[in-house]
Amino acid sequence: MSDWPVGVVRDVAVPKGLIGGPFGSRLGSKDYVPHGVPVIRGGNLATPGFFDRSEFVYVTRAKAAGELARNLARPGDVIFTQRGTLGQVGIVPAGPHDTYVVSQSQMRLRVDPGRADPRYIYYQFRSTTMQAAIQNSAITTGVPHINLGILAALPIVIPPLPAQRAVADLLTSLDEKIAGNDRIAATAMALAGAAFEPAAGRPGRLGDLVDLVYGKALPAAQRRPGPVPVYGSGGPAGSHDVPLVSGPGIIVGRKGTVGAVHWSAGDFFPIDTTFYLKPRTIPMEYAYLLLRTLGLSGMNSDSAVPGLNRARALAVPVRAPTKRAIDDFTARARPLFALRDRLARENEALHALRDDLLPGLIEGRIAVATDI
Repeated sequence: MSDWPVGVVRDVAVPKGLIGGPFGSRLGSKDYVPHGVPVIRGGNLATPGFFDRSEFVYVTRAKAAGELARNLARPGDVIFTQRGTLGQVGIVPAGPHDTYVVSQSQMRLRVDPGRADPRYIYYQFRSTTMQAAIQNSAITTGVPHINLGILAALPIVIPPLPAQRAVADLLTSLDEKIAGNDRIAATAMALAGAAFEPAAGRPGRLGDLVDLVYGKALPAAQRRPGPVPVYGSGGPAGSHDVPLVSGPGIIVGRKGTVGAVHWSAGDFFPIDTTFYLKPRTIPMEYAYLLLRTLGLSGMNSDSAVPGLNRARALAVPVRAPTKRAIDDFTARARPLFALRDRLARENEALHALRDDLLPGLIEGRIAVATDI
């Protein structure tokens, strides 16, 4: 199987199947309307799955059918980033829309179904080999970018269609399992949130219930390979070999993404743009949900660099829950947190498995069963 043929992207396109976005002022914020034909932008490709359809802007059907008629996409088309975050790739989903507009920063490939499976092309472009090829081909004057000519000439492996489908089916099943776990975890947290009721007990301040401790500087150059997540104010920001804090724990954004609240199921290393939380009188799960209700993101105390003042945060008025309230909450919520944490660990293993398999599957070095 390692002798699969190699071609270029244009070999798998239908006639006129490679198109870019509109030029210049033909599409801008002035053209956006509340409903109509959705515009595919970089944010729709910034996802570990095929496509993120959670946020669109729209143009009128008249605009799409007229001035933008040469810049349309439909379900099954493969979309690539032309400028900005190079290497992003996605597949236009089926429904609820049948027509989309490709933005100025994206390009569209319509695959010839007799030559390729769009999912196989998508996964091939997710591989480290193709990501490197894109970066090495980029035009670096101004904003790094590629163009239709560069995309069309990128070398790709083109195995027989049954092999493409078998590879795509296997990788898709892993991604669907990951996505399913994410949905279950989100439901678990929604149920935990429903179990949380702001206390109606003795009035006090946040500092009566928890403490906020400064994280520790850990520049990227000083991090060593390891399994411990490093947290910045925006969330996970790399890894290290030793933790600063034993998990589970809570990280709060101090500089940068002010007031963001993150949960770590295991040991972690919070850097100096964060606080980590030490509960005084409440369990960690209760503290996590409480902090998410306090509006800490609106407590920026530094006009130059966004910052959360520790003393001000600890002085936020709260009410201390009774022991009975804590016991009731813990009995209901702790199993849900445990479920989410188990699913997160499972997804880490699935991500690693998929990423390990991807190069060998795409290049034919790992055999998969087909109907040929």
